[in-house]
Formats: sequence, structure tokens, C-alpha cells
Amino acid sequence: MKNLIPSLLLIYSWTASLVQADESYRIESLSTPPGVVCEVTGLDYTQDGTLYLCTRQGDVWSEKKGQWNRFAYGLHEPMGLCIGKDGEVYVSQRPEITQLIDEDGDNICDYQKTICADFSMETNFHQYTYGLIQDRTGNLFGTLSCAGLTRADGLPASAKGFSPSPYRMWSYKVTPDGQFIPWSSGLRTANGLGMNLNGDIFAADNQGDWVGTSMLHHLSKGDFHGHPEALRWDANFSHRDDPKKAPIEILAGMRKPPAIHFPHGELANSPGSPICDTTAGKFGPFQGQLFIGDIVHPRIIRVALEKVNGQFQGACFPFYYGNGLKSGICRLVFSPSGDLIIGRVGEGNWARGLAGRGLQKIAYTGTDPFEIQRIELLEDGFAFHFTKPLSLPSSQSLGKISVVSYRYKYGPNYGYPKNDFHNSKIKEMIVTPDAKTIRLRIDNLKKNKIYQFNVTGITDQTGLNLRNSTAYYTLNELLVSY
Repeated sequence: MKNLIPSLLLIYSWTASLVQADESYRIESLSTPPGVVCEVTGLDYTQDGTLYLCTRQGDVWSEKKGQWNRFAYGLHEPMGLCIGKDGEVYVSQRPEITQLIDEDGDNICDYQKTICADFSMETNFHQYTYGLIQDRTGNLFGTLSCAGLTRADGLPASAKGFSPSPYRMWSYKVTPDGQFIPWSSGLRTANGLGMNLNGDIFAADNQGDWVGTSMLHHLSKGDFHGHPEALRWDANFSHRDDPKKAPIEILAGMRKPPAIHFPHGELANSPGSPICDTTAGKFGPFQGQLFIGDIVHPRIIRVALEKVNGQFQGACFPFYYGNGLKSGICRLVFSPSGDLIIGRVGEGNWARGLAGRGLQKIAYTGTDPFEIQRIELLEDGFAFHFTKPLSLPSSQSLGKISVVSYRYKYGPNYGYPKNDFHNSKIKEMIVTPDAKTIRLRIDNLKKNKIYQFNVTGITDQTGLNLRNSTAYYTLNELLVSY
């Protein structure tokens, strides 16, 4: 079925719309340990359904059937926690990766075992040790954030990256025998990691110097993600003494493009760690996709990735904004019942103080939302796959999809505005026979651009509007026919 070409709108700035109220998801606040300032920096579940969390104040708590128990205390600002494949409790403290061991089974840690301390830590307010995730063979992964500069009076000024000791601004791997392996470089302050269903590792970096907007990176061994200060610890880099003096062309040529750009202020100002939907439908029609929260805004983002020419790219969508959701979202985990558990950390103005702390959950009600489930790149455009069949009107007009593309500059500034705008012409819209996919033929697709779509006038067969109408596709690689 062919439809009239929709009119196009050039959008220089789009504020992501509020999620439409529907019956698909409900949110509620959860109890936290009584009398505790609960700034959540790590979350994970054991196989028996016990929730473990760590706090920025240095405690580790466990919860089962509503009963809280302080498992450990006195840790040095842990910023990540994971349950190992055999039930081990691991935390990433500032100076080390630690296993917390309960010898006598009373649900209280008896001693802390250092797994690895072979990385740097200074008396610097911004040198966090983020993590943790574990792969199928028992390796642990995390990130070491940038250092913060200090003013003449000794107070922190900003996070600019320089550190006189290794391996700040790198991701890392710790083997089961405790060996520290630098993994990838150039991450400014990637607050936590996540894995997809295939075990690929991802981290969301925060906007700042050399990071034009917040972004999601795929982490493979040896990758350079863009911040040159990390390269002073790369023995193969020729400008190790001061990497910022390297020509920008050299740095750009080394840099692996991010898999996803999150437009600053619209989707994310300070994203936390990604979590993969492994619930097999218990959280709705998004199995295998990633969810990421934001510390500044009460917003959760959904990411649908695909691989093109061996590289990850894809679409991101606003998933849940406001409507009872609170700010300060740092960590996410899916419960055994398929609920999305939200850990919130308060840190200064970023998380609105006390309002940005505690636990919430989003539960799927069983009623599928009407959403763009994913966006697929085609040789001549994009395919929009929906969660429900579309209502096909008798008129020729299906609705309107406006498309604008732009870039973020790569360079040393603290964030960059969108630039190189182009309003793309949609040549044709075709609906598949099952009414669940729209193919858009678009002129002159370009690599290394973000394509922003605004979709209006489309309903499902019950007359329900799209739950959100905005989508962003990061196009790094084009499909080419041979």
C-alpha cells in the first residue's frame, strides 16, 4: 500500500514528549532500609530472589520478602555491585574490586576478599570505580572515571580527565584469578555497564569535554571511545606525554563511533548503567532491548540496537517520563517477576537532593503498549516496526512523519550543540500486509548522523495513539548492495 508523501518539518530542537498515559505500565515507590539515607549505586538479584544493593555511603543491604538486612558496611564509596554466576557478592570500591563473603550463612558478611587492586586511585572527588558486570566465564568488567581538577583553594572545580596515574578513563576486565586487564579507553565518566543477550558489553558516557552529548558505547578490547586523556596509558600512542596535543584528525580516525547518541536535555543529561530486558515478555514486547535511566531527569530511555557492517547502531526512544517516576536514576535491574527495579542516587543538584534517592519499580500490566518497537535501517531508508497493527484509514493519508538529521561535533568543548541540519525528503511510505511495519524511502542517507523522527496521526486498530511519538536513530554505517 502506497501513501501520500507527508509534509516535512525542520526541527532544530525537539523536547521529547511526555509518555502517553495508558494501561501498560504502573509505577510505585518501594521500601528502603529504615532510617537509612539510601543512595543506590548498585543492584542485583540472587537466583533465589534476594535483592542486594549497595549505597554511596558504604553499606550493602539485602532484601527478601520485605525484610531488610545490612549485609556489609564500611566500604569506600562503592559504585557497583553484581551477584556472580555462583552467587558471589562483588562490589567495586574506589580502591579495589572486592568479594563479600558470608562464611556461616547468617546473611552477614564475615570478611572482605580483595579480588583486584591493580589500578590507580588518588584523593580526588571524581575518581569513581564503576561496575560491575560478570560475563559467562566469570570475568568482571567495570570502568574507571575521569579525575576532577581542583581550584587553588583545594575545592573541586570540574571533571576534566587528567590523572597522573593509570588507568583512569578506561574500561577494565578482571579475570577470575584477579588479573587486571585494561579493556578500552577514552570514556569520560561511564557510570556503569550492561550486557545484551549475546554478552556484548555497553556503557553510557556522560556529556562533557570531548563528549558532545551523552552516548552509548559498545566496548571491545582495544577500542578508543574519544577522550584523549586516556591515551597517556596507551603504549602504542605517539603523543602519550600530552594526548590533547595530538591532531584532531588522528584522534577522530582512532575513535570508535558511539552506537547511540542521546540528545542532551531531550533524553539524557547524565545517564546511568544500561540493563537488558531478559524477562522473555514479562516486561512487554521489548525482549533483548536496553533500558537506561538518567540522574538529572525522571526519565528512562529504551534502546533498540542492530548491527550494520559489524558495528552496533540503532534507535533510542523515550520510554517513561514523569508520571510518578522520580529523578536520580542510577541503577536498574529486572526482578525475577519481570519488574524494572530502579535505584536512585542523590548527589548534589544532579539528583535534586533527597528527592533523588531510594527505590521504585515499573511493572508491566499485561496490556501491550502501542510503540515503535524498533527501527531497521534499509538500503534506501528505514523500516518502522510497531508493537501492534496499525489502523489503516480509508483516506490516502496514513499520518505524518517528519525527519531531520544532524550531527554532534567531536572536539574538546564541554558538550556541543547539534549542527549540520538537513530535512530529509520521504519519497514513499509503504505499509506491510500485516499492518505492523512502515517502510520509509528517504533520499540521500548519510553516515555519522542522527536521524530524528516525529510521528503523528498514527493509531492502532483500537484508536490508541502512539505511547511516544519521537525516535532517534544513530546512523554510523550504511547498507550497501553488491
